[in-house]
Order: sequence, then structure tokens, then C-alpha cells
Amino acid sequence: MTTTLIIACEMSSHEEDAFPISISWSMADGCIKTSLIRPEDDWLEQAGYLEIDPDLLLQEGHSPKAILEELQQDRSDEPLYCADLEQTQQALDQLYDSLDGYNDLPLQPLLGLLDDVPAEELEACRDECLNLLDFDPYSAESQVRLWQQIYARLSGDADY
Repeated sequence: MTTTLIIACEMSSHEEDAFPISISWSMADGCIKTSLIRPEDDWLEQAGYLEIDPDLLLQEGHSPKAILEELQQDRSDEPLYCADLEQTQQALDQLYDSLDGYNDLPLQPLLGLLDDVPAEELEACRDECLNLLDFDPYSAESQVRLWQQIYARLSGDADY
């Protein structure tokens, strides 16, 4: 069984100097991987207020290299779909930049998979899932779970 691969990133703040602190993605079998991201020294130096304890990230986070290697291995050649294309692109660019690499991951807007669904129906489904399943809309893992549920409900895909 293969499913749509969904990715989400959580940023350190809502400011321009924000950096990725958490990343989650679904795998072909529908499971989700989540990791805290160990920040680069220069990310911490230029960051203002952080909504998370930097020591937690430094102690429990994984390196950008380890995260990107695992993501590449898990996704194979499949495209990655995301709800917030700009934020996900920014986060992945920062991870690749820390390795002096280039982000060539094929990101696609998740809403493109649901083009035929009216906006009101999509919003109602999102609100229902958020309320019933008690998801945190800002957590990377919750975002992936949320969009798995929305996609399954609105596309009729029972693989989730």
C-alpha cells in the first residue's frame, strides 16, 4: 500500500529569522516520522525569542544531515505534499544550506490534491478534524496527521 507522502515543519518563531525546530513526514505505509532538529550555532545566534528551550533542541534534536538522509531514504522518488509550501520550503532550504547543499526535494501543494473539493467543505473538514481529534495546528506531527485525515475523508482514500 502506498499513500500520499505529507511533510510539515515547525519553525522556532513567526519571525523572519525563524529556523526549523521540528520536522514530520508520512511514509508510504502511512506511519509518521517526527524529529526535533538540532540547530546550527549561527541559527541560535541570530534568533530572537524562541518558543522552545534551545537546550532541548541541542540535547534531543537530530542533525540536519541525519534528518535529510532519512527523509530521502523514506520518500524514495515520491513527491512530498505540504499544506504550507512557503514555510516547508524555507525550513528545507535552511537544512540544506547548513550542509552547503541544494534543496531539490519535489514539494507540491497539498491542496492541489483536493482541487475538486469546495473551499467551504475543506475548511469544515479541517475544523472538524482539529476539534474531534484534538490536534495542535502548529505542531509538525499534528499537521501531518491532520492532513492525512482531511485527505482520507475528502478523497475517499481508505488507506489512511
